[in-house]
Amino acid sequence: MEKVKIDAVAYHEAGHAFVAVMTNKIRVKKVFYDGAEGYTETEWLSGNINFEKLCFFLAGEISEYRLSENFSEINSGIDRKNTEDVLFLISGKREEQYAFWLKAIKTVNEWIDDPKNAEKIKRIAKDLMIKSTLSEEDIRAIMSE
Repeated sequence: MEKVKIDAVAYHEAGHAFVAVMTNKIRVKKVFYDGAEGYTETEWLSGNINFEKLCFFLAGEISEYRLSENFSEINSGIDRKNTEDVLFLISGKREEQYAFWLKAIKTVNEWIDDPKNAEKIKRIAKDLMIKSTLSEEDIRAIMSE
């Protein structure tokens, strides 16, 4: 089978979609990719889900960094701002923010460490590059494989 080089942006958005489904508190409406940029349209499902949001915002850069051959920090500007906003909502104390930030990074990395999960992220990214847009149903089908 021919190895397809998956773009960093596709991995980035795949990471967001994967973690949204893993948290079970974030609904992925669709994921879009056009070669230069992408976005994941979501709906926050219930109550106080700041930790899940934190994992979601960190997942793009973590997936891109861990799985892509062409990582670039350019794709993470908005996610970093959103991460800061969520950390501020969690606590005004820097040490508590830092502890939540570390816990979220650890959680996302543990999910990606599972080879089955890494394959799901790769599949989402590859399909995203082929189709440009993946629906909620597309993502759920990949996640249930």
